Amino acid sequence: MGLSSLLGFLSLVGWLMVIGGGAIAIMSASQNRPARPGIMLALAGLVIGVLFFIASSGLIVIGPTEVAVVFQSVGGDPNNNGLWSTPLGPGVHIIAPIVNEVYPYSTEVRTYTMSKTSNEGSVGGDDSVAVRTSDGQQVYIDVSVLYAVDPAKANFVHLKYRNRYEDDFVRPTVRAAVRDVISGYKVEDLYGNKRSEIESQIQDFVKAQFPENGLVLKSLLLRNITFSEEFIKAVEQKQVAQQQAEQAKQEADRNRTLAQGLADAAVTAAQGQANATVAQAKGDAQAIQLRAAADAQALALINEQISKNPALIQWRYIEKLANNVSLILMPSNSPFLFDLQSLTNASQGGTGGSTGTSTGQEFKVVPATPQATPTK
Repeated sequence: MGLSSLLGFLSLVGWLMVIGGGAIAIMSASQNRPARPGIMLALAGLVIGVLFFIASSGLIVIGPTEVAVVFQSVGGDPNNNGLWSTPLGPGVHIIAPIVNEVYPYSTEVRTYTMSKTSNEGSVGGDDSVAVRTSDGQQVYIDVSVLYAVDPAKANFVHLKYRNRYEDDFVRPTVRAAVRDVISGYKVEDLYGNKRSEIESQIQDFVKAQFPENGLVLKSLLLRNITFSEEFIKAVEQKQVAQQQAEQAKQEADRNRTLAQGLADAAVTAAQGQANATVAQAKGDAQAIQLRAAADAQALALINEQISKNPALIQWRYIEKLANNVSLILMPSNSPFLFDLQSLTNASQGGTGGSTGTSTGQEFKVVPATPQATPTK
């Protein structure tokens, strides 16, 4: 219970004493008894009631988050419209009842919200700020304003607005500032990096006007932004197109990477095949060189043996003849293989042989199998 309430309660007790004392005095007089006790009780109650009524009416208690404007109806300053020049701050104050009238104002930070959601803002229903951006898009802004009454300017607020400062000043000023600032931006700016910039501009615009009207702006918040259905669909379509483009790009990158990998693999395979072919060609060349060197060495050995034994080739030739060959016919002037003259002489010496002619050509008959010449 506050002090003023306590004083009021004591004043009520005094007035009850007056009523009770009067009743006792009347009953005592009707019964021919002394009425003095009742009269004394009524007088004491009257004194208590009057004193505490005056005290409760003249004693003003201002809370820690309040300020009071005092209007003096008799003898007030006409230059200040009868208001005390200095509002009453927190604490206990004594005023003249009836002559002085007190109007308290809260100095606590108040929040005024304008929201699209019903029953969320200070006004029921859709109370958001409808704004059209510079590119013609309609948006709806939810705004919260945190402010307080300036204690030093409570007289000004009282004279200009009384308790209507929210409806007459805060609400229209903030809504106008939101429309003016956002109308200079495109709709993409509201959900991009410029949102904080927009909020800061609105706050600066409002903050400059509040002190002139006895208020202090603490903060201004853009709580929510609602876009039109057409714009939302356009944004969704744009996002889908961007996602499809990104997917196509990723697919192209994957195909490019795969093609590069296949190309690299083909180049590696071709390089390996080329290296294998070169290695095989080198091996074949080396093999040919080795075979040629071996053949040359073999021919050199054969040539060396033939030069030492001229008849060796003739012997090898005869050795290769078939076993069933009995004789051979060849011209007498044959330059091939045998010295026919020496063989003829050998055959006339008794080994046997004959000569003959055919078509004007002389032929010699020699044994197919050489006969060993007797050793003399």
